[in-house]
Amino acid sequence: MSLKWEYEELFESFMEDYFSYKNANMSDSESLARTYNVYEAIQNQGEMEKAIIHIIYGELLLKQSKVLVTAKETTKKDLLSLDLNKLKNVVTDEQFKDLLIRRDRILQEIDTKPLDYYPVVRWYYFEMTNNVREYFQNQNFEACSGEDIVNNVLERFKRDSRNTSSENITVKTTLAELLLLNNIRANENIRIIKSELEKFDLNDIGEQLSEDEKRDLSSRIKDVLSKL
Repeated sequence: MSLKWEYEELFESFMEDYFSYKNANMSDSESLARTYNVYEAIQNQGEMEKAIIHIIYGELLLKQSKVLVTAKETTKKDLLSLDLNKLKNVVTDEQFKDLLIRRDRILQEIDTKPLDYYPVVRWYYFEMTNNVREYFQNQNFEACSGEDIVNNVLERFKRDSRNTSSENITVKTTLAELLLLNNIRANENIRIIKSELEKFDLNDIGEQLSEDEKRDLSSRIKDVLSKL
């Protein structure tokens, strides 16, 4: 792309594309990965473009509950490799100060983030749980039957459930909890979900979840199964 970017325009364009992926029901990590792929070649247009893309990527990385270990190391390397002399010559003094402050904040805070060692973009455990709960609460309980509500939730998260075993079992566990909490009858679907939870083996998760998350999930599954 030969387009010459303006400072604010590039920030805004990156964020607009990021949120377009988010609005397509993708996880934070997948939305960021896809957006970065779109803008990766733009880094070669100049030091300003390179700085903006690495900085906005790093800022969005910090918003995630975990950071992929390779993304952390790459981001630190990219930010430290910026040529500040070149950068200062292509942006205003105010912009240079802004970029420097933002870069240093990322470098400082990224070392405090919990690390993810599983190299597949996905919904993280608590993000997935919260998203299922939010989607469930937005259902029309007066117009929809219990079966309809379950089918709506399963359809919404079908793509994610096929992505990794951790996403799948988190969706099913959270949905079962919500059905019990709201005393919703969906007997056939509940039977299928119960069977899936009973067959679930934590070893299938591998490094997709942390040990704390595995313990939390295991406790939730046991609690659900005791009530179904």
